[in-house]
Amino acid sequence: MLRMTCSCVLALCLSALLWNKASAAEISVRDAATGAPLAATLEYRDGASTHSIGLAEGTRLAELPAQVTTARILAAGHRELSFRLGRASGPITLLLEPEQEPAAYAALAQRVQDHPAARWLQGYVRRAHDGAAIAGALVSSEGRGTRSDARGYFELELPAIHEEDLSRSSLNVDAGPAGVEHRDGLLRTAGVQRLLIALTADQTRVTRSEIGALDRGVRAVGSDNGQLAPLARLQTPIGPLLAPGLAPPGSIRVGFADAACTQSCCTGSCTNTCVLPLETYVRRGLDSEWIASWNTQSLRAGSIAYRSYGAWRVANPIRANFDICSSACCQVNDGGTSTSTDNAIARTPGILLTRTGNTAASAEYSAENNSWDNPNDGLSCSNSDLSCGDGFAGSPSNGWPCLADSVGAGHGCFGHGRGMSQWGTQRWAIDASARRWPWIVDHYFNDNGAGSGQRTAVMTSPLTLANLAAQPAAAAPGTLIQLSADADNTAGASHSHLLIGASLYRSGVGYIDDAAHDSALVLATGTQAITRAFEIAPGTPAGSYDLLVSLYLDVDENGAITSADLPLALATRTAALQLIDDRIFADGFDVTP
Repeated sequence: MLRMTCSCVLALCLSALLWNKASAAEISVRDAATGAPLAATLEYRDGASTHSIGLAEGTRLAELPAQVTTARILAAGHRELSFRLGRASGPITLLLEPEQEPAAYAALAQRVQDHPAARWLQGYVRRAHDGAAIAGALVSSEGRGTRSDARGYFELELPAIHEEDLSRSSLNVDAGPAGVEHRDGLLRTAGVQRLLIALTADQTRVTRSEIGALDRGVRAVGSDNGQLAPLARLQTPIGPLLAPGLAPPGSIRVGFADAACTQSCCTGSCTNTCVLPLETYVRRGLDSEWIASWNTQSLRAGSIAYRSYGAWRVANPIRANFDICSSACCQVNDGGTSTSTDNAIARTPGILLTRTGNTAASAEYSAENNSWDNPNDGLSCSNSDLSCGDGFAGSPSNGWPCLADSVGAGHGCFGHGRGMSQWGTQRWAIDASARRWPWIVDHYFNDNGAGSGQRTAVMTSPLTLANLAAQPAAAAPGTLIQLSADADNTAGASHSHLLIGASLYRSGVGYIDDAAHDSALVLATGTQAITRAFEIAPGTPAGSYDLLVSLYLDVDENGAITSADLPLALATRTAALQLIDDRIFADGFDVTP
């Protein structure tokens, strides 16, 4: 545990006296997974000098030099977080991701992995203002209850469900003198729902959990049969890349109504700023904007839109203190996550949408974008331009041209009609065509490659390749060589479902592949060396060959590069390999004419 030394305290006091004008932001640090307060070190640059301030567990730093606009925070066992300071004052909570999943979370995940119908609530009960654990709180739902232990930790098994169920169940937390909270709105869904429950000093506090698409209209859309259409093997593993070179922001500032970053608020009522990694932000929000029981292809598509809109707000902050608010006024974000949405997000880390190639796109979405207002459904249609008609999505007067969207036909508009239709993503995922998430994203944001106006966004890649090499650089056909490259991952999370492809190319010969050695890869954040073997086919003509190495996201999850997979990075090195006639030097002498 980091403690503030006497010298640190003295330095901080002296610094405070010397600063002509200081920022009054109050900064505290907590664990993003458990909500526990952390001891940490804050580092910032003031001119040419770097300064470090130790923060004991639960400490709030009251001042920073006014000219400091960026800083970073470090805590043992946690990933460092770089963040920006706003121009206005106010309390700031920094949420740091643990390097390892908390032991209690990992243990329950292990126990339930072979029980897909199981339902569990799991999490921590804490005081909102300082993050202290509350022991003995009664957590109850659906007639079952448990009490939090000395760490504030609880886990509660709920009755299993075997069908898609879009109803809600209530959660009650009774902490006695520490306060009482009643949350209404937990979605009944299989898997583990993780909750960070932060209680205020109020003896009775009632909050309502928002579930974006559910709050925007419940419709029966069928069940998830999990079947995906088969696709043929891509013979040459080279395809059109996503827009390269756009690194997602490392952190996002979110407005909340409490220091624990659990009480959502609309823009004008947010009193606290919470800074968290972008991928953590997506995990805390997707289960509240999409429906956690939906098909995984819908959830993965939703993660792209949710992440991109958040990243766009980082570049276009809604307030000086924070980039985005935490309610449906912006995007719902709270202290809860679900197994299904966590798993979906883990398949798409760092992938954004862009229209310009250098900035994230404002990836709008609403519950039902069909351009027909059913007068009998009682749902609020805010689309001011329904000229596209039934079976089409869009709002032409607002820059979103008409999009043929057959799965929406007959469903009344419920939303603004711009961008992605949330219910549409689910319908496409469970349609007979069983569309996968890249198709769904491209459909709504780029009209499957034929978009115009605002419907021209394409997905970006957080991965790049450089420094390709072949060892040895000269070889004969029929031999096995090693290919290497430096891969950089700026996603903010590991990419765990990649495949390394490679080809040789020579004009007049074409591409030479070696699909048998396409290999799986887990790519951590940052830059690292990667390798794969490549067997040169016997009979390949001698000469100089270009080397191509690619990274694909295994979209269809079959462990092989196919036309369904997403090319995230491709690098080429010209004349990287010299193929020699295998007769030359076979016995140490040149071939005799």
